[in-house]
Amino acid sequence: MTEPKPTNSAEVSAAAALHCSFCLKSQYEIAKLIAGPGGIFICDECVHLCNEVIAERPLAPGEWSLTAIPGERLLERLKPIEQTIQGHGNMLQTVVEELRKREISWAEIGKALGVSRQSAWERFS
Repeated sequence: MTEPKPTNSAEVSAAAALHCSFCLKSQYEIAKLIAGPGGIFICDECVHLCNEVIAERPLAPGEWSLTAIPGERLLERLKPIEQTIQGHGNMLQTVVEELRKREISWAEIGKALGVSRQSAWERFS
């Protein structure tokens, strides 16, 4: 049985909600969320997009892009991305680079990861 969607997203703790590993939307923002190994999830919207790509329909410019995801959501998802199998690879680095392009401070990035500003800078710069 699935939980009803809350009427106010503030009612849901960001840490408690599950998120799509691709678009970073929470389980409360999409219809279905599919679990994969190592804490990786994909939502029905991203599956649909994948099916379009497999069917060889080219993606429209900006149809999927990290630049379309709000900075607050990117910061919120840093720690969970780090904790996934792929988190120690490209996705975490890519999200940090996107945040820096938006002039998000190393202090904010470090705080989101639970490390110091200096540690974040040394790891990702």
